[in-house]
Amino acid sequence: MSLTGSQFIIKRWNGFGGNFIDSQYLGASYDAGKPHVFQNTLMRVFSSKNKFFHGKFLSGMAGVSGSGGIKEIESEIYRWTLQGADVVSARIVETIDAANTTPGLNGDQFRIKLDLDYYEAPDVILPEDNDYPIQILTGPQEEGGGYIYTCQLETDDHTAFLPVTNIEVGREFDKSWTTIASEYNDEGGTQQYPASFKLESQVGAFAQKLTVTDKAWRKQGMLDVEFMYENAAGQDVKVNKFLPMAEAKMHDELMQSMEVQYWLGKRSTKQGPNKYWKKTGPGLRQQLQDGFIEYYNGALTTTRVKDYLLDIFFARTDEDSRDIVAVTGTLGSLMFHDMLAAEASSFLTVDTNFVARQPGKAKRLLSFGAQFTHYQGPEGISVTLVKNPLYDSRRYSKRMHPVYTEIPIDSARMTFLDFGTSNGENNIQILRVKDSFSFGYIPGTHTPSGPIKGGVGGAFKAGYDMWTQGTGGIWMKDATRGGELIFDSEF
Repeated sequence: MSLTGSQFIIKRWNGFGGNFIDSQYLGASYDAGKPHVFQNTLMRVFSSKNKFFHGKFLSGMAGVSGSGGIKEIESEIYRWTLQGADVVSARIVETIDAANTTPGLNGDQFRIKLDLDYYEAPDVILPEDNDYPIQILTGPQEEGGGYIYTCQLETDDHTAFLPVTNIEVGREFDKSWTTIASEYNDEGGTQQYPASFKLESQVGAFAQKLTVTDKAWRKQGMLDVEFMYENAAGQDVKVNKFLPMAEAKMHDELMQSMEVQYWLGKRSTKQGPNKYWKKTGPGLRQQLQDGFIEYYNGALTTTRVKDYLLDIFFARTDEDSRDIVAVTGTLGSLMFHDMLAAEASSFLTVDTNFVARQPGKAKRLLSFGAQFTHYQGPEGISVTLVKNPLYDSRRYSKRMHPVYTEIPIDSARMTFLDFGTSNGENNIQILRVKDSFSFGYIPGTHTPSGPIKGGVGGAFKAGYDMWTQGTGGIWMKDATRGGELIFDSEF
């Protein structure tokens, strides 16, 4: 709710933005004239964190997940290699001999056209209906974007034939075994070797700056307004000096902009000033386009979550390695709770988690309620729910939920991330270019401590400049180990 029209307001100071501060801005926005200045506030303000700073999820998770959570690299461009599946299925690319509605009947030979040339005699392949093993007789013979094989059903039942639905375009086949002569054999089956992929991505570069004039420095402690911040200990801190708070805000804005880019950034390379490249790294959402994306509308159910996660993990990792983090907002958190509460309501239990006596003097009274934040599903599926304040931020998500019109629709988005390790390294890491972080000030006639009196100035400019800059990017080695359930009211 906005306080713009509140009857209790007797005076209002308009804020301002940008990266230049002079006394005109401060006078117009906050008035001058409050003489008292608190001392030693810089450390307190620097340690303060607003609610969004507390919510820098990826930066925090990378740090918590171990020493490998943040990695320094030598260049803003990085490459890595992924290995594909050990076995690739072949697919029918064209139905040939369409007039033959009973292929293989009476032991007759028939032909199929596949997209791979991996097989030859004496391989036996299986169609999607595995009741019909097929012996490769000859082939592969390349023809028009595919490979033709001459085949025969491997059975002594002469009444058996292959249902034609198994040889429609797009149907899959896989090698199953080999059948060779029992004496003086000279044939051998085939094998497959996994494909490898060389991938390339990049990190982005970020910077904030602040210019302060000499008069702004003198007037900063004479403002008729106080600034309230919450420090790292969760305590409210009042400050009257503007510039230490502004410096802290500059550093906070750098880290916040990195966090947002880690989620929402799109890979981009554009020419910047002085003909140097401006690079943006891909955020997690762009990287997860190579993962498992589904859209949903309505209530979340354990059946949907279970089926969705099994699509990711089925036949890929064992049941002891299926721990995943579900990142969401307030609506997603409530939907996750309602989903599990609905399942739990079907069990008759004596529960002390939801129903308990209040402590202390109110122990004769009962308290009811708790919230589900973890789902232990079948086949080793384990989902831990984590809220990301960015998903609830109306600053970064302007599209509102159709029912809860004051809440962004992203608040119901469920992003599934696997923070596990592969070969001893985290699947998700923050990358930084080595020695790219710097911060400090460029003195003119002043420094953050005051006017220069007899020392060396950086320029004959009444004031000083401050800066902070660095690089960062989020790297998800294997995007297929994650995905998103995206709430969309129009789906």
